Amino acid sequence: MSTVGIIASPAAGKDVRRLVANAGSVGDVDKIALIRRAAVGAAEGGATRLLVLDDARHLVLRALDGFDDAKVEMLDLEPMGSGRDSVRGAEAMAQADVGAVLVFGGDGTNRDVARGWADAVVMPVAVGTNNVFPQHIETTLAGLAAGLVASGAVSRDQASSRCKVIHVQIDDLTPDQALVDLVLVDGDFIGSRAVWHTEDLRHAVFSIAEPGSVGLSAIGSVLQAVGRDEAGGLEVRFSHDHEGQGVRAAVSPGTFENIGIAAFSRLDDDQVITVDGPGVLAFDGERDHVLGPKDSATVTIRRDGPWVINPQAAIDIATSNQFFSIGG
Repeated sequence: MSTVGIIASPAAGKDVRRLVANAGSVGDVDKIALIRRAAVGAAEGGATRLLVLDDARHLVLRALDGFDDAKVEMLDLEPMGSGRDSVRGAEAMAQADVGAVLVFGGDGTNRDVARGWADAVVMPVAVGTNNVFPQHIETTLAGLAAGLVASGAVSRDQASSRCKVIHVQIDDLTPDQALVDLVLVDGDFIGSRAVWHTEDLRHAVFSIAEPGSVGLSAIGSVLQAVGRDEAGGLEVRFSHDHEGQGVRAAVSPGTFENIGIAAFSRLDDDQVITVDGPGVLAFDGERDHVLGPKDSATVTIRRDGPWVINPQAAIDIATSNQFFSIGG
């Protein structure tokens, strides 16, 4: 069977940054409609089975209630109500012959999927607060592209490419990773996970810093742009003493701020840098690990993450192969 997996985060787009900035939110009703349209597209692209991860809000199950264009199966995983759900779901899909995974969320959700399945073929759909990694796309077409790849109508190598990963090793702990940015902020506890006080920024590594970005990576983009398809990334050290260079960047939807910059430099693939404590490490915009005064993290960027589908390429190739043609 040609299988498309579906993972959706009910928490995506609902963190504190939605309250302190001018951003809107994506409600459950909207997410359900987005998922339903993607499922229709996946079946149209040749998917005969949808393997879905239940979530704390049952978004996917509600979206696929009565859906009969493809067989719907649910992973036998009880929702925990955290990002760990997406990690576990991706791990299970890696063992279930899933040809492509539709991921509904922001940068953090896609990071969780990548942590669970490094070789996944993903079609990331933006519904989060930070939407640098996932794409803003009509979900009917996102589902179609995923279905085309999962069914073999379009090959993975033709329609997707591996993404970059920021690999992080903290002393003897289990290695961790980010997809877009790793940022050290002032503090000695995690607290609210989302980073939104720019005066707390100390040190950052960006794998993506594109001019079209909004969020922390937008700071990097106005210093020296780094595309998602380019090698390496960007290292930035911040200054708060009002000396040296500064930039103005869109750090959240509808919000621009002045950011002091002490130094920045371009990074190559596999170049090793060290991020020294004290402070809190934030992965793709969310605080996740406290570094003490004597702690440090070793950081490298490599292109060994999930395969990310280019929906336009997938549909273009399918069109040239007469996939959508009917009759003589």
